[in-house]
Amino acid sequence: MNELKRVIVYLIRNFKNYLKILVNNRVNNYYIPNLFIKNVIMIDPLKVKYFNSIPMKFYKSSKFIIDFDWDKENKLIAEHELNHQVYGSCREIFIDGVSIEKCKMFSYLQKNINDPKKSKGCKNKEDIIQFLNNKKKLYENIKKLGLRKNINDNIEFMIDSNQNLVKINSGNHRFAISRILKLKQIPVEVKLMHVNCLNNNLNVKIKINELNSIIKNIEQKYA
Repeated sequence: MNELKRVIVYLIRNFKNYLKILVNNRVNNYYIPNLFIKNVIMIDPLKVKYFNSIPMKFYKSSKFIIDFDWDKENKLIAEHELNHQVYGSCREIFIDGVSIEKCKMFSYLQKNINDPKKSKGCKNKEDIIQFLNNKKKLYENIKKLGLRKNINDNIEFMIDSNQNLVKINSGNHRFAISRILKLKQIPVEVKLMHVNCLNNNLNVKIKINELNSIIKNIEQKYA
């Protein structure tokens, strides 16, 4: 019943966000989720160069096109994969064969066990081991079946001011695993677009098919 309720709420949000565009299709009125915005695209994960962690969450409705400078903090994924707790531990476990208790993510979670945000819900050593064992199961599942498109919980990306596709926030394990497995195509969700992609004006009007065309061009660039 809870799952049905979530789906209904999700669909209502989609409808409300679409109505905003019908009333006035200014760039500033474009919100997600919106089933008419084709922001779930298929890309080659190995073509993505940048990673960022932006101070924005996407739990409910959020503006799709804004003016931001977060891309100044973009990091090269090739360097990030060596040291970051998620990317580094995925390399250790799935490539180098390092045991769970010796990987970077285990140390990170153990260090932050009392932090409700950083602990990933783990409260003790056994929780951490279970959490990382679940990631091993995720790896085997993706290896066998590939990465499937979800209605609402895909790997999160943004399009920055230079029209780079940048990995952000949620979905780090899935993305790291996809790169390790060298998958040719994975579904990702563009959660945010810089206004520079639309001539740097939040007050202009744009048709939804024109916006989708811009997103499609990005998809082709990273296919």
